[in-house]
Amino acid sequence: MPVYDANGLFHDGTTITADISPTSETRASGSVALNLKKTGVKGLSAVLIVGADLAEASDTLQVTMEECATVDGTYVEMARFPLLTKGTGMPGTYILRFQAEEAFVRAKIDITDDDTGGDFTVASVYIFLTPHAYRVL
Repeated sequence: MPVYDANGLFHDGTTITADISPTSETRASGSVALNLKKTGVKGLSAVLIVGADLAEASDTLQVTMEECATVDGTYVEMARFPLLTKGTGMPGTYILRFQAEEAFVRAKIDITDDDTGGDFTVASVYIFLTPHAYRVL
């Protein structure tokens, strides 16, 4: 499998306290957009590992796999992990297969802090590519 970045990670476990929509190949807030352009890989599997639960029952965590022709352009949804809430699938591990047609892929992370108190936090979230990528012929 080709190397997409130093660790093949979309998100590196950095604590999430706000929405994250990476538009750079440089990691910020623990997330990055990965460049698939030179690899020829289109069919991929992403793994979402959530190592801790949410603090409040009404908070949500939604991770969407998106693609774009340019790193900083308009991304389009390809696939979506299940919506996670406190005590429902967290902590947990999820695998999602998707097909990328564009050069750049990212994991968009959306959070909802239902009481709007700004106290949303979830730690130990990792999103990465598996070694089970395949080439589309």
